[in-house]
Amino acid sequence: MKLNRLVKHLKYLLYQIIHWYVIFLFYIFITGDDEVFTTYFNLLLLDNLYIILLVFGFAISFLFFLLNLLITDRIVRFLPMRMIVFFKWLVYFGSAFILMLIAARLSVNQLRMDNYEEIFQQIPKMDIHFFRFMAYFYLSGIIFNFLKGMRMSMGRMNFIRWFFGILSKPREEERIFMFLDMKSSTTIAEKLFHKKFSYLVQDVFNNMTVFGFYHGEVYQYLGDGAIISWKVNSGILDCNYLKAYFAFRKRISGRKKYFNRKYKLVPKFKAGVHVGHVMVLQVGQGRRDISYNGDTINTAARIESMCNEYRQDLLISEDLYKRTEDKDAYFFKEIGIIKLKGKRKSTGIYQVKEKKPTV
Repeated sequence: MKLNRLVKHLKYLLYQIIHWYVIFLFYIFITGDDEVFTTYFNLLLLDNLYIILLVFGFAISFLFFLLNLLITDRIVRFLPMRMIVFFKWLVYFGSAFILMLIAARLSVNQLRMDNYEEIFQQIPKMDIHFFRFMAYFYLSGIIFNFLKGMRMSMGRMNFIRWFFGILSKPREEERIFMFLDMKSSTTIAEKLFHKKFSYLVQDVFNNMTVFGFYHGEVYQYLGDGAIISWKVNSGILDCNYLKAYFAFRKRISGRKKYFNRKYKLVPKFKAGVHVGHVMVLQVGQGRRDISYNGDTINTAARIESMCNEYRQDLLISEDLYKRTEDKDAYFFKEIGIIKLKGKRKSTGIYQVKEKKPTV
């Protein structure tokens, strides 16, 4: 999991570098002004403009990458919204301002208190180039955060499809769906009351990033649970849909001290999983969303509802069991052919458990 997390962080850094590199190229294209980079930001005294843009893009990307690691959702949620908005404005606007000021190409020997007048003389002038670039830099940062928020809201693949207009017409896909639900959520909500229970749900949802390490995408959040989806090939490969579920449980149990200290309990989860064909489409006018429609989702929900009856944490359909690779990696046991609520046809169901490591 640590390797997957590292890969995800590196991908995010790479996306940032590409974003800022393209943004700077576009700035030169629309303004015809490369003086900002060749004069202000050429700290390494390079002659190649494209290398200068790459170095500068990497520096900016690494700065925001570190900020993204330091400022987590757990910290942000305790801050007032106006402070969050002001902080984002300050980060993007301040970053451009500070970089413009330090881009004076001063040597170490010049940084002495007795020659401060010489230092100020070498700081770039705050002319039209200065303010035009600051405004452009700020707007580019806002656009990046907007696109990032859209991608997180819709899921990576759905965002790409939305961006290129692929979802305007309904299309059929075969996917794996997992219904994940918190056990005894009603009892927990009564114990914690709605405000504290909401914080618990938020903490749980924040830990669902682990599904992304195994190619899963959170399709919807449902109260105290969620629907996670995989492409069939990526979900079945290396049992990713099973690895994701057990990795999520391990992450929650690994933070039991935190949950016990804050909520006096550690949440537990059950899940039902099924594979089949669905229709994916874009719905709505005033507020658009990506929707999956089909019997596959209903079946996965019904399988999850059987967990309580059979006292199991994870149940999968027979269709998914037959297509699962590396069955020796987990313990599978056939529950039987079950008549699910609201379904005409019976469905074969299997329980799944992790095999205990041999000593």
